[in-house]
Amino acid sequence: MTPRDAIIHYLAYQVVITPQKKTTPRRIVFDASAHYSGEPSLNEVLHQGPLILRNLSGMLVRFRVGRIAMAADIEKAFLQVRIHEIDRDATRFLWIKDLSRPLVENNIVTYRFTKVTFGLNASPFLLAATINFHLETSTYDTKIATNIKDNMY
Repeated sequence: MTPRDAIIHYLAYQVVITPQKKTTPRRIVFDASAHYSGEPSLNEVLHQGPLILRNLSGMLVRFRVGRIAMAADIEKAFLQVRIHEIDRDATRFLWIKDLSRPLVENNIVTYRFTKVTFGLNASPFLLAATINFHLETSTYDTKIATNIKDNMY
């Protein structure tokens, strides 16, 4: 695929204000489902990928069998997965350099994501596939890696 074949898309975003949250009273939320009238959104043209998570009911039964259980949440996990260079133009967004200046061309900059972000319909698949890849190629302790993979949700 050449750069000319790449999808170019600008993500819509808005600021969400939650004053009661001490660490993030303001956060930016990107919307890959937004679209121009009559045009598809980024989520509509992205391949979502198959569901590769284990069956939740089977995992819950196994969870109750053992004496010891472990639960974890990988903080900011999507941001640990890189977007391939050719696909980054699909996650462009415009940013105003200086809010006190007029909205003219030299006051707007184009950025693009280099990491998977929330809001893309393919993000859960990309994260799960990345984790599975690392567990399957782990040479440290294959028994533990297999156990984690079989019981992860």
